[in-house]
Amino acid sequence: MRILLIHADLMEYWSTKATKIAEPDFADHKRVENTLVVFTTVEPGDKDKIDAAVSEIKKVLDWVKCEKAFIYPYAHLSENLSSPKEAVLVLNKLTEKLECERAPFGWYKKFNLHAKGHPMAELSRSI
Repeated sequence: MRILLIHADLMEYWSTKATKIAEPDFADHKRVENTLVVFTTVEPGDKDKIDAAVSEIKKVLDWVKCEKAFIYPYAHLSENLSSPKEAVLVLNKLTEKLECERAPFGWYKKFNLHAKGHPMAELSRSI
């Protein structure tokens, strides 16, 4: 699993087009303020790394003094992608364990992101 973490004043997305693997029943627009955006790429075998990812995300939430995360599926951090079924399973588990919201999987989206700009506002991890 690869994650890019950005402490943001604002994260806002709009779904623009569904792919053939798109999840149904998600809001086509979402705005979240003061959040840790977790751009997430799921790789094969990552269902066994969910607890480690949650632990790392919680650690960063504490460091940046932020109360909530926002999971954003983002396949662009790796060339070694899991199956869509495994990716959705991992994304759902992360969302459940972090008690947060997420953007839909399998959609083209446009987004606005306003990073806070402090020294710990942009981090990446390989889990």
